Amino acid sequence: MVNLAGIYPPITTPFYSDESIAYEKLETNLDKWLMQPLDGLVMPGSNSEAIFLSYDERIQLWEMCTRRLAGSGKRFIAGAGAESTVETIKLIQKAGELGADAALVLPPYFYKPSLTPKVLISHYQAVADASPIPVLIYNVPAFTGIDFSSSTLLTLAEHPRIVGVKDSSANVVKIASVLAERPDFQVFAGTGSALLSFLSLGAVGGIMALANFAATSLRNIYDYFYAGKIEEARRIQLALANLNNAVTAQYGVSGLKYAMDRCGYYGGLPRRPLLPLDENQRAEIDLLLEKAKALLD
Repeated sequence: MVNLAGIYPPITTPFYSDESIAYEKLETNLDKWLMQPLDGLVMPGSNSEAIFLSYDERIQLWEMCTRRLAGSGKRFIAGAGAESTVETIKLIQKAGELGADAALVLPPYFYKPSLTPKVLISHYQAVADASPIPVLIYNVPAFTGIDFSSSTLLTLAEHPRIVGVKDSSANVVKIASVLAERPDFQVFAGTGSALLSFLSLGAVGGIMALANFAATSLRNIYDYFYAGKIEEARRIQLALANLNNAVTAQYGVSGLKYAMDRCGYYGGLPRRPLLPLDENQRAEIDLLLEKAKALLD
C-alpha cells in the first residue's frame, strides 16, 4: 500500500478581481509552499473553492501543480469528486494521467435521500476499480450533509485502491472504531485543531486549511508527537485553536484567504457568491494572527 503520511494543505485557488484564476499568483504561492515542511499539496478541495471551478479550470490547475511539483519530492493529491460516478471516473483517470499521486474523492451529495451506504459503497468501489491511482475518501458532512459511518468506511477499506480517508468531522469515536479494525487505513485529520487527537489514535497526518500558512506549526505538532514530546505538541495545538476556527468554521475560505494575505501568500478574493471579510472580521483575524505570531514566524 502506498504511504501518503504527512502534512498537506488543501491549497486555495487565487482569483483576480474579475474572478479569473490568477495563475501567476498560484505559481508564486507554489514556490513558497515547496519551501515549507509539507509532504505535498491537495488541489482542489473545499478550501480551493472546488465547487466553483469548471472542468477545464480544474484540469489547468492540476497541470500547473503537477508540473511544478515534479522532481520536488512532494506528493500531489488531486481533488476528483463529482456528482455522478462516470464523471468522477473521468476526473480520476485524468488526474492519474497528469501524474497525481492519489485522489481525494468527495462523495456525491445532491440526492441525499437516495445516497444510502449501499449507494456510496457502490459508487466508491466503481471509482476505485477504474482508478489508476490510490483513492482517499473525503468525509466533510458540514458541506455535503453526507457523514460516512465507521461500517461504511471499513467496507470501503477492503478495496485495495481505497487507502484512507480525510475526515473533517473530527469525530474521534468513529475514527477510533475504524482504526481499531483497520490500523493500516490511512486517516488524515481534516482540520488543524484535530491533528494531535487524530495522531494519538493512529492517524497518519492531516489535510488542513491551516497548513496553507502555518505549515511549520503543524509540522511541529506532528514531529513532537512522534518524538514523544506530547506536552510540546499539546501547547502548539491549543495555541492554534482559535485561529484555526476563524479560518475554517467561522469565516471559511474568505477568512483563510485573508490570513494568507497577512502571512506573505497571495490569498486574494473569493469567487462569488462568497464575499471578502468586512473590516471587523479582518480585525478579528489580525488579532488572532498577532497572538499566534511566535508560532507563525
